[in-house]
Amino acid sequence: MTLLSAPNDQREIICLGSQQLGISLTYDAVHRMLRHLQLVQNWNSRVNLTAVTDAREMAVLHFLDSLTVLKVLPCLGSSRVLDIGTGAGFPGVVLGSVMDGLDLMLLDRNPAKIVFLKYVIRELALSRVRFLHMALGPLLREPDAVSCDVIVSRAFLSDAGLMDSLHVLLRPGGHLARMTGPLSLDEPFELEHFQLENSWEGTLPFSTRFRRVVLYKKL
Repeated sequence: MTLLSAPNDQREIICLGSQQLGISLTYDAVHRMLRHLQLVQNWNSRVNLTAVTDAREMAVLHFLDSLTVLKVLPCLGSSRVLDIGTGAGFPGVVLGSVMDGLDLMLLDRNPAKIVFLKYVIRELALSRVRFLHMALGPLLREPDAVSCDVIVSRAFLSDAGLMDSLHVLLRPGGHLARMTGPLSLDEPFELEHFQLENSWEGTLPFSTRFRRVVLYKKL
């Protein structure tokens, strides 16, 4: 991907890009995000965390992209948030870096990625983080084990039926945030157990990459 008029430094990209998105970041949040980015770069050759290797592109495509969840869920407070298919920690670890007090659950079936995430969490000194090394199916069969307020899914599920089944993991009135790209605009996507509450769409700063975040509320 070719960045458009982007600063040469990933710190500036995150700071200026978040401003363009209308999201305020503290100094500590930016510091944690930059350390997270550095760790992804350092581990990537061993764990295959992402196909994006350039730090500036990573700042846009992973970190600014993760922040777009806050366009539909600006006040997470002390919510319990489940990140399904978190991979290298996007968006879950980014949200934890920005929002103090979150109770995070990071789900991924890849053991190497769980090892990486545990290292990241220690480095960032984040607390109240639970790691779920498992596939989604077994979790759906034991919904009381998690019972969360918010579920985030970043380009992980495109099957409406499977997405709808996530309602069993949510407390009454809980939210599901689905992060997608341009292909989602043509998808018929109806969820029986959710109602549409909010949405945001636009291009990520310094890029032509279109993103869409749709927020559903559990009925």
